[in-house]
Amino acid sequence: MNIALRTLLLAALVTTAGACSPGADEKRPASVVLISIDTLRPDHLGCYGYGKPTSPRIDAVCAQSVVFDQAIAHAPSTLPSHASILTSLIPQHHQASFDNRRALPDEITTLAEVLAEEGYRTAAFTGGGQIDPLFGLDQGFEQYTVPAADDFEATVDAALAWLDDLEDEPFFLFLHSYQPHHPYDPAPEALALFEQGYDGPLAGAVNVHQIKAINANDEALPAADLDHVVAAYDAEIREVDNAFGRLADALDARGLLEPSVLVFTSDHGEEFGEHGFVGWHSHTFFEELLRVPLFVKYPKGGPTPQRVERMVRSIDIAPTVLKAIGSRVPESFSGIDLAVFSSAREVPPLVAVGRLDRVDRARVSFVRDGRFKLERVVSRRQRLFDLIDDPAEAWDASSNYPEEVSRLIAIYEDALASRTAAQGTAIEPGDALRKELEDLGYIQ
Repeated sequence: MNIALRTLLLAALVTTAGACSPGADEKRPASVVLISIDTLRPDHLGCYGYGKPTSPRIDAVCAQSVVFDQAIAHAPSTLPSHASILTSLIPQHHQASFDNRRALPDEITTLAEVLAEEGYRTAAFTGGGQIDPLFGLDQGFEQYTVPAADDFEATVDAALAWLDDLEDEPFFLFLHSYQPHHPYDPAPEALALFEQGYDGPLAGAVNVHQIKAINANDEALPAADLDHVVAAYDAEIREVDNAFGRLADALDARGLLEPSVLVFTSDHGEEFGEHGFVGWHSHTFFEELLRVPLFVKYPKGGPTPQRVERMVRSIDIAPTVLKAIGSRVPESFSGIDLAVFSSAREVPPLVAVGRLDRVDRARVSFVRDGRFKLERVVSRRQRLFDLIDDPAEAWDASSNYPEEVSRLIAIYEDALASRTAAQGTAIEPGDALRKELEDLGYIQ
């Protein structure tokens, strides 16, 4: 969109808001801050019940928000999951895939594009890697930069500098960081909050080569070593929390925190021995990888702070944002406005659908509702997990519930048939991006 057109649209928005209400603080449409902390498990945050001091500043904002206890991502990997967040489409429809080297197609509408068309200033400050601009998630952002892959402090600094250049304009700010993602290299003072006295073979930082070696070993990781890996991960979260606190304080000082919609989430979780792997993801659909934190802090007058126990999905984030600011939701979006859970209206059960593109050279997909999750490997097998009776997902319940298998298969096929899949855009990372991806463990 050219600058002149955007300026005209912004002027129309402000004029309309002024005509509808005489209050000076209501002339400006609500701004939006979307934060995605890569590889962040909800059960390692205080507001989700964790007993260690990983997230005091995040918890404080979470307490003012609508909190979703069962938010499910659509892929256990960064690119397809973030593409689902920003397009409200499941991976089978948007086709953005790191494994298949496919970028998000230009013809797909993103949340940033909708907001830019309505006069919002749009900027993204990310960790690059799988969401480098090459992969197409920059659509609709007037600025899309990579301050640092694994330093949320630098990301916050860049975002605040951008905000300082804005005038009285509504904005959409997307922040992303790989900081809790392996390798785990927290500052010593942060690590000291979570362990004392460990002097084993993994002492200090835990690099990608060590994590790969751990997972290549047939023997279980000794408990003290596993505790150190988890402590290093927790320390990384604490450093994210410090930067989040700076961001919240800066927004508040600028008068932007209270009137903005703030969404906090992640693209996927991480595995710490629940199903054999440590410090790894992108290979299964177990809950430790699919369940993500999600809370929405609404402006004054929005839904009151509360907890929602029912399952929701990452594709619901974009329509929730648009509804919260009174904007239109494109027909291409598949999700729903999560504010319906804050009303007395009955909400039908939701189903989450997702995909992995390469596991043993076979595509794997899942469909999950409130109780059951069906995993399907193309031309090989399928497994059903009963998340109520078997929350550890230790055994295949498909023979016990054949009717549930049939029901979920039908739901899955209906979901795929509901929209035409995009073709995807073939890409290949250059040398610099390949190095970033190698450092994150994505390329061998």
